[in-house]
Amino acid sequence: MTTTSKEYAEALFELAAGEHVLEETSDGLVTVISALQQMPEYRSLLASAAIGKAERLKALDDAFAGKVPKVLMGVLRMMVSRGHVSALDNMVREYEELSRQYRGESTARVLSAVPLKESEAVAIRKELEKRFGHAVTVQCEVDPSLIGGVRVEVEGRVIDGSIRNKLEQIKDVMNG
Repeated sequence: MTTTSKEYAEALFELAAGEHVLEETSDGLVTVISALQQMPEYRSLLASAAIGKAERLKALDDAFAGKVPKVLMGVLRMMVSRGHVSALDNMVREYEELSRQYRGESTARVLSAVPLKESEAVAIRKELEKRFGHAVTVQCEVDPSLIGGVRVEVEGRVIDGSIRNKLEQIKDVMNG
């Protein structure tokens, strides 16, 4: 995460919490990101320094005013005005993480050598929830370099049950 995206996310979170529109703001962010993914040229327009700020802000207002919470519109307008549209995707991720923390949830990044079956992901989620004592959202990713097993990153901790890690431990013992 960039400092810029984190600062926007924190500001948006504080504003949304103050207005009691955390969920509505999350929904609004999904609306905005979906629109920008469907029309990449629109993102380019909002980010373009060659187009006047007033025109970019009008395009933003035309697309989203009344469709997303006012606090979100305010932050989006600030990002467009300051030329920080490129920070939007990271800002959304950071905002969602702040929202999960606020709700007492954690996000676990689960890396595996091959795609996990749904039942495996559910089993990992349940075990993490049991271990941490609160809801955990699991984000699964594939990393073939692990060879086998899984590596879990959650709340600043790493649980490494990968074959790569086990081989590195054996290598350290043999060289040590």
